[in-house]
Amino acid sequence: MPPPPAPPLTFAAAALYEHRLDNLGAQFARMGLAPVIVKGQAIVDLAYPADQARLAGDVDLLVGQDEAAVCNALLWAGYKEKTHAKRAHSAPLLGERAFIVKSPALPSLVEVHRFLDKAILRPVDYAGILARATPSQRAGFRYPTAEDLLLLVVLHESVAQTPSMERTQRDLDMLMRNTQPNMNIVRARAQAWELSRALETILQGQAPHTTKDASPFRYFWQQRQQHDSQLTWAMGLGRYVYKRLADRLG
Repeated sequence: MPPPPAPPLTFAAAALYEHRLDNLGAQFARMGLAPVIVKGQAIVDLAYPADQARLAGDVDLLVGQDEAAVCNALLWAGYKEKTHAKRAHSAPLLGERAFIVKSPALPSLVEVHRFLDKAILRPVDYAGILARATPSQRAGFRYPTAEDLLLLVVLHESVAQTPSMERTQRDLDMLMRNTQPNMNIVRARAQAWELSRALETILQGQAPHTTKDASPFRYFWQQRQQHDSQLTWAMGLGRYVYKRLADRLG
């Protein structure tokens, strides 16, 4: 049974967010850029019916060789980058750069991602995701294919420090129902990306982890449970610990 229509206030908030997002997209388009939206509005535009709304608090962009140009466009638009003064060595392993702005015309937070893993990196084919992405109806943005978007939703939930399974399950239900991704392709890519265990766990409606705001040790132990390759997990953990020690030693 489809969910009931969203309430009017939710639609109003979603419309304001989309207006700000379109302003940002126009800025990218003027500079010949089209980064890929990997969550949020991509899911709404591709999978949510007209009588539904999904609120988003920030904009998540996937970039490749265009990273510098996208970040410069954000700075030109008035954004400031949040830096990690005490994590100079380990911050790059988080795969994201956060930009904030105080403007009623633009989204307040934009996160620019080279990857969506957190510290322990799977062999995700991000270059392939970018190459397969197609223009959206919003100027200045592209969207992933349905198969890639589904896997990115799973990846994000599997590494999230604060679980949001209710939203993730709703997003996946919408994607499965309304975009009809090829699940043979999804499972083949999940296997290549060492994401099969997390994919099947979440498709079964189970949370990949249960502890909110866990300590670093417990968080990484939970990550181990969702990695197909324990070698990838161990090597990633070792790399992260080394970088954190470098942070502390200056």
